[in-house]
Amino acid sequence: MMKLTRGLNFRASQLTSGLKCVKLIVRVVFMGLISMKIFNKRFAFTLSEVMITLSLIGFIATMTLSTIGSSIQQRARLAEFRTAYAKMDAALRSISIDEGKIYACYLCPTNDDTTKFGLTMSGCDAQTAQCKDLTDAFVRAMGATRFCENNPITEGCLPENYPKPAEGGCFQNYTNGRAYVLDNSMVIITDGGNFLRQFAIDVNGRKGPNKWGQDIFTFAVKATGSKTVRGRVFTTSLGILPPETCLPGKSENNNKSATKSSDQMLMESMNYKE
Repeated sequence: MMKLTRGLNFRASQLTSGLKCVKLIVRVVFMGLISMKIFNKRFAFTLSEVMITLSLIGFIATMTLSTIGSSIQQRARLAEFRTAYAKMDAALRSISIDEGKIYACYLCPTNDDTTKFGLTMSGCDAQTAQCKDLTDAFVRAMGATRFCENNPITEGCLPENYPKPAEGGCFQNYTNGRAYVLDNSMVIITDGGNFLRQFAIDVNGRKGPNKWGQDIFTFAVKATGSKTVRGRVFTTSLGILPPETCLPGKSENNNKSATKSSDQMLMESMNYKE
């Protein structure tokens, strides 16, 4: 799980590259005009030359600022995701440390999880017996201030028009799940009776855009470590990882897409390269 803490450095220099390009082009344009003036022995720009120069500057600035604005938005979204993930990971770890036990509520990691996150597993059996207890402890550790455990819509944790994943198959009925508003306005949402074996977090709460793959991401509590003692497998640690199938927002083009699933965002946070 040490790989999950990497990749927290932003590349701020990329945000200024577009502006540097604009400055360079403007400099070249004006130097060309000045050279033309000297060659023609004139000492003033004509109106048409000035208009052409300004048009070029405006066009280049529009294209560059659009790219910079999109980059800033993506970085802000990634920062919110990292904050949410770090808080969830710390809360789950604190529960195991403070209570000195592993709750029997988790899924088993996939082979892909084991490879990407560097897990050490000697076996795994998924557990469901203590899912309610783990959920209660987890939301308390996360700083929940509002509990909607019967109907998150009517109880006010989620707005009536809260979106459902377009892919279907998960989070299709909010009235039979649970939702918890945290002290930082984030919202945790469980999918029916799955509790933390399949849940979502809205990283900026009720504030927009409220779109899957932009500010709403799915996760699952999974075993992240195990060992075998006298022929018996014991789970030694739990972690917050992407679910295996419920990944709304997943895009084939990870670099240009407006939405990304939780596994894509987590890989980006880690600067993971295939």
